[in-house]
Amino acid sequence: MAWSLLVLLPCLLVSVHGNSAPRFTDNMTVVHLPEDMTKGTVAFWITATDQDNDTLVYRMSGRYAYFFEVDKSTGETILSSPLDYETLFHFDVTISVWDNVNPEVQKQLQIIVTDCNDNEPVFLNTPYSTSINETLPVGSQVYTVRAEDRDTGLGGVVNYTILEVIPYTLENQKLFSILPNGTIILEGPLSYNNKSIFYQLKLQSCDQDPVKPLCSQSAFLTITVMDLPDLDPQFLQEPYIASVGEDAAVGTSVLTLKTMDGDKGINDLVKFSISNSTRPWFSIGEQDGVIEVSHPLDRELLLDEDEEVLLEVTATEIHLNIYGQEAKAKTWVTIRVTDVNDHSPQFYNCILPDCDFSDDKVVSTFSGYVTEHSFTRVPISNLSMVAYDPDKGLNGTFLLSLSGPDHMAFAVSPEKVVNTGEVQVLVWQPNLVDFERKQIMEVEVIANDSGNGVVSTAKVTIHVEDINDHAPQFNKSQYILYVYEHCPDGTVVTNDIKATDPDTDFRGRITYQLISGNSADIFQVNSSSGEITVKNGTLLDRELQSVYYLTLLATDGGDLTGSTLLQIIVLDINDKAPVVTGSYNIFVKEMMDNVSVTIQAYDNDEPGTNNSEIRFKLLPGPYSNNFTLDSVSGLLKNQGPLDREAIDPDLSGKIVLMVFVYDLGVPSLNTTVNVTINVEDINDNMPAFVQNTYEFYVKERLKGAYLGFVETWDADQTDVNSRVTFTLTGDGASNFEIRSTFRGSGWSRGNVFLVPDVSLDYERPPSNFTLLMLAQNMAESEGIGSATVLVITEDVNDEAPTILASSLEEVKVFEHQGKKDELVTWVVAQDPDTNASLEIRLQDIGCFKREVNMGTVCQDWFSLVPNGSVYINDSLAIDYEVCDLVRLLLQAWDLHTAEGFPASSPNETLPIAILDVNDHPPQFLPLNETFVIIPEILSPNQQVASVKAKDEDDGVNAVLSFFIDWVEFISKDGSRIPSEGLFRIKSSSEGDIYTGSIEVVTSLDSSLQGTYQLTIRAQDNPIENSPLTVNTSLNLFTVDQSHRLRLQFSSGAAEVGSNANMIRAALMEATRTTVYIVSIKDTEVSTARAKGLSYMDAYFVYPNGTALNLNELNLLIRGDQEVLAILLQLGLVVIGSGEEVKQDKETELLNIIAGLGCALVLLIIIMTVSLVCTKKSYKRKLRAVKAAKEAKKTSPGFNLQGPVIPGTNLFNSEKANPMLNLSSMDLGFESLSSHNEDDVASINSLDENKVDTDVDMIIDNDLGKKHKEKPELTAGEPLTMVLKEGKGKNQEKDKRVLKLGEFNMALDTTDI
Repeated sequence: MAWSLLVLLPCLLVSVHGNSAPRFTDNMTVVHLPEDMTKGTVAFWITATDQDNDTLVYRMSGRYAYFFEVDKSTGETILSSPLDYETLFHFDVTISVWDNVNPEVQKQLQIIVTDCNDNEPVFLNTPYSTSINETLPVGSQVYTVRAEDRDTGLGGVVNYTILEVIPYTLENQKLFSILPNGTIILEGPLSYNNKSIFYQLKLQSCDQDPVKPLCSQSAFLTITVMDLPDLDPQFLQEPYIASVGEDAAVGTSVLTLKTMDGDKGINDLVKFSISNSTRPWFSIGEQDGVIEVSHPLDRELLLDEDEEVLLEVTATEIHLNIYGQEAKAKTWVTIRVTDVNDHSPQFYNCILPDCDFSDDKVVSTFSGYVTEHSFTRVPISNLSMVAYDPDKGLNGTFLLSLSGPDHMAFAVSPEKVVNTGEVQVLVWQPNLVDFERKQIMEVEVIANDSGNGVVSTAKVTIHVEDINDHAPQFNKSQYILYVYEHCPDGTVVTNDIKATDPDTDFRGRITYQLISGNSADIFQVNSSSGEITVKNGTLLDRELQSVYYLTLLATDGGDLTGSTLLQIIVLDINDKAPVVTGSYNIFVKEMMDNVSVTIQAYDNDEPGTNNSEIRFKLLPGPYSNNFTLDSVSGLLKNQGPLDREAIDPDLSGKIVLMVFVYDLGVPSLNTTVNVTINVEDINDNMPAFVQNTYEFYVKERLKGAYLGFVETWDADQTDVNSRVTFTLTGDGASNFEIRSTFRGSGWSRGNVFLVPDVSLDYERPPSNFTLLMLAQNMAESEGIGSATVLVITEDVNDEAPTILASSLEEVKVFEHQGKKDELVTWVVAQDPDTNASLEIRLQDIGCFKREVNMGTVCQDWFSLVPNGSVYINDSLAIDYEVCDLVRLLLQAWDLHTAEGFPASSPNETLPIAILDVNDHPPQFLPLNETFVIIPEILSPNQQVASVKAKDEDDGVNAVLSFFIDWVEFISKDGSRIPSEGLFRIKSSSEGDIYTGSIEVVTSLDSSLQGTYQLTIRAQDNPIENSPLTVNTSLNLFTVDQSHRLRLQFSSGAAEVGSNANMIRAALMEATRTTVYIVSIKDTEVSTARAKGLSYMDAYFVYPNGTALNLNELNLLIRGDQEVLAILLQLGLVVIGSGEEVKQDKETELLNIIAGLGCALVLLIIIMTVSLVCTKKSYKRKLRAVKAAKEAKKTSPGFNLQGPVIPGTNLFNSEKANPMLNLSSMDLGFESLSSHNEDDVASINSLDENKVDTDVDMIIDNDLGKKHKEKPELTAGEPLTMVLKEGKGKNQEKDKRVLKLGEFNMALDTTDI
């Protein structure tokens, strides 16, 4: 057996050494991979060679082998875990290869991760806040922020941008700039009063990666502007206008001026002074701004000054401004001096406005003139009376009335006068004003001042003037006169008409005048005698006017008139020839009609006489024998039928007759008239066509095309009878029109056209037409000619192609998931033409996102070939978030379409809907507010903050949920405390914006000072694939209990509660903070030092999380006088600290121990002083010695256990502290004073304690009743027993009583 093994050993050695181990290729040393390589991507291949061509097995091992998955058979290495340059940029893995024969070959492969820009910049040390003065120069540095980016290269270089300045105005957006190093620069002036006092800058940092730059979450810098005294004070409630009576006493207050500091954050005091005035009648209080009367007033001295006194008041601030100058403001005050009724009305002889109302110008007598029988309300002339009362308004109002012997005939106007008025005396009853009855009349004008009852009078003398009050009169109201027409000039018509006037002198002298209208040139009258004659006889024509009506007017010397009517009748003579009316041009049809016409004539001479009687006669002519004429009636008739052809052709059928017309007057007058008779031709021939059939050819689609013409001839000689019209009848005749042309001599042509807006279509029958053409005279005729017309349509390629609607239905494509050149759909076109050659063309591509045009972002996503096939062109570029609908605008084209016809179809749209894939993580929206919480007033489930996020995906891929991953509290000293379980978050949505509302789960510790920092996670919820998340940090700034302030009110809690909204509004106006009211309660009755009946505890918080302290609140409220006045009116009395001190047990125990130590030291000092004192009596010393001896006899272990703090915690009668030697007077430091009686008790803790042993212990009975009695000790303490024995001996001497049940247990001789 052994020797066989030895024989086989060489064979084995040969077989082993004959198979070589595999070797890695030379490139298996270092692999460079980008950190943004997608999971599942082939990272690299493990390659090796084997000389024996054995099957190789590949593996990977090592600490970082989990990043990859290796195909054992091929060596393909796939990335299974994402790479991150910032976490691990270099590592090694062990790769191995085995040929199933030789030992496994291993090698270290170095993996180098190359950096990609995948980290956003992050702001450091947030949140940011700072304060700056309002006078900070433009260009100054405000603050410096810093952000860092973990990427390398340009992806790690950060620049800064100010996205927004809040409050948002165009001016504010340019107020700040930021340098590349993060320094904020002031670019414009600030103003505490005229601009915002708080600014919030929304900042963003972005890296400089040229391919895919990333930006940080927004950070906010809060800037508070501090006020400086750089503005002048301002007067409030301008303009200042006040009034004061002229009888006001010196010292009367007129008006109070108020100012406010232009620097609202400073509110300096001011001094008032009058720097200028129009009258030195007033003074002003330097401190309070009250204007008072300092001099007697007189309104009447101010009539030229609008009854006003103007004061210039200057308000100067007590302190200088930042420029070292006085800050002052000026205003004008108008004081109107009102009237007092101290004058009576008076009368003056003048005309307004030129009146002098001096006392020496007063007049009591006046005179005037009036004409008798004047109309009612006619004023007395030459009367210049003015009534005047220098008082004003009702004081200057007075009533006017009349008295005197003739006051019934007159009235006064006006009846009521205010201050000044012109007085008129008016005629009231004209019949009483009669010159014949009375020539002089008198009245008295009375002015009655209704205010003081004073009456003034003025006498008016009125002179009555005579007038002409009688008019001329005729005997009759109408006269009838006669005269021949055309009589000679100067013919007397009448001289018997006269008028009479009873007035005398010039008033009774009469002159005559004719009022004749248009007959003024025919008749005339003698102005003195009244004789009427013919002025122009040629104008007298009876035929024109047979009667004239004239008015004869008589006027006396006073211009009074009387009149009578004249009727002048014109007599006739034969002076008019007959007149023929109208013209006679008669038309009759030959052989058919008869002539019957009456010649109309008239004579304008007088009817019923021979002068107007008319006769007729027919004068001889060529055709006069064919007619008859009645001599009396003038009726003209024909004697037989009239023939058009029997008349001379040159006359064109016209016969002219002459008629003689004459009258029977002497001498006889006559005239002639022509009668024209037109004999009309009749139509007795019909038209005939040249051809019986006509054929016309026309190409389709030619609108209004010319087809050809037809021609006819008519034998009638007149154009009207030979002119022809054409008509087409038959199916389709409405598509054609005929335009007729008359060519003369009976020839007519009919041109055939298509209707202008009609064309024929070869593809749409009927395309050929057989029509009947009719020809008819335009004149009436029964004969009609006809011919047949054939219309033949010639075909052309004129039809446009169309796209089938079924091939345009919407197509759906998933983003990023298609393959290049993958068929999407096929668009089909059709054309009715048989020789059509069709193709589909792409006209335009529309890219839309939620129906909004996105431009050309999807231009390269799809392609179209001429046969209508639509393919995916670039699947990776298809992105739902960029475009969710692609609209391809398509046209179908016919390449063989005839020229002049549309070769394409209308534009059609193929919609391609892009479907969403979950490929975008959520994004938090920037926060525009700072969240501040006050733990003391929070309750569970109360919302304290919110975050907003959105997802660029759509549908279920965009549904977001919020989670709180981590909560920690960052105190002001920088320490961090995990605080899980204090908050929860609820998700809600509005549109595509999701909101995470953060609520408190339980009460928060109100004593902590700092910030709660929450890590919030937003996560989408896709149906497929893993959800995507994003995190953000949220800071909740806390306002601890140390900022709780207390305001005391003089009214009860119920009333303060009802006024809470007004109180809060006033406090917010003064402080510009948000006011959080904690509680409103009544003050406890036992609190003796409280100055109010109730109190309100509240916090005053700025938007940036800071809160007011007591001093700041006092300063702001006192700086706003208007708000302070409102708060005082609402009952505010005291502002103090509202902090409630809560000590833990350890702090309380330390305080007790410290108090005991202080009490022990104090007790030792007291006992030392007592022992050293030499002023005590010998008896007291002896008693003390005996007490010491007795104490030595007592067992050392027998000690009474009790309080070791000396004192009884009771007040003495003055509530004073004997140790501090303080009185019980309240020093008034309200912010430092206690609101509890226990504070006073603790100060006076040694009241009523006596150390001297020879003086009996005294406890007030009233105070003793307040303490529970303590039982007597069963085993007497030594010194106590000695003192007890001595009390009986000294009772009579000291006359004091000690109740052993009320001794002070805090003082024990054993302790001594």
